[in-house]
Amino acid sequence: PKAVAKAPAPIAVTPEAKKVVSKKPAKAKKAKTPRTTGLPDGFELASTMNRSISWWVNFAVNFSVLLVAIAMSTSDTGMTTTILYAVSGILIILNVIVIPLKTGRTIGHFVSRTKYITASGEKANVVHSIFANTVGFFALMGIIMVAVNASTVTSKDAVGITIIVVGIIFIVLWFVNRNFKKNSEMDQGLYDLMFRAYLVKHIPVEGEVATGIWGRLENAGEWGDKMIVKREANLKKAEEK
Repeated sequence: PKAVAKAPAPIAVTPEAKKVVSKKPAKAKKAKTPRTTGLPDGFELASTMNRSISWWVNFAVNFSVLLVAIAMSTSDTGMTTTILYAVSGILIILNVIVIPLKTGRTIGHFVSRTKYITASGEKANVVHSIFANTVGFFALMGIIMVAVNASTVTSKDAVGITIIVVGIIFIVLWFVNRNFKKNSEMDQGLYDLMFRAYLVKHIPVEGEVATGIWGRLENAGEWGDKMIVKREANLKKAEEK
């Protein structure tokens, strides 16, 4: 008789084995790229003199007309004062938003030949420029808000209390930003640390030569250079004496 092959007996599969078989292969995790930190190569931090010139020029552009308008408001609230407030608002918007959107720098940065960059060497975010360059403006607004409402606010005046609280927050932010700069090795304020931005000396590279109105702003750096040379000469004379 011919041998007949028997079918293999079914293998019993346990519930645990079923789980192992039905389990999908795990997806490979994407490797996280480390965040770039620190001052990038090829850049030099702005000197104390550069920072001082930048601060004073930005202060003059942002607040000179505004302070005149506030002073006139104490005795005159006519059309002239209204025009001054409007001019002040235009100057602040230009210096804090419009010009940084185009160039990444304020008028003070042009005069002092400085600019903000990120840890990767790119132009700093315009949002950083707005925060960093309006901290003093909002502190001034905070002082005005507190001074105007402190003498008239009552415990039931929710609007007045809110205005005072917001004004105090603006003032506190200025002190916090100043404290961060004072204790930072790279002179970074609160918003500089948040956006990983550094104020460095601006050295134009090939293809970065500005023309038109931007070229005129770039040429304003020559005036800043003269101020630095004059200041250094005065310091040298003082040391010799």
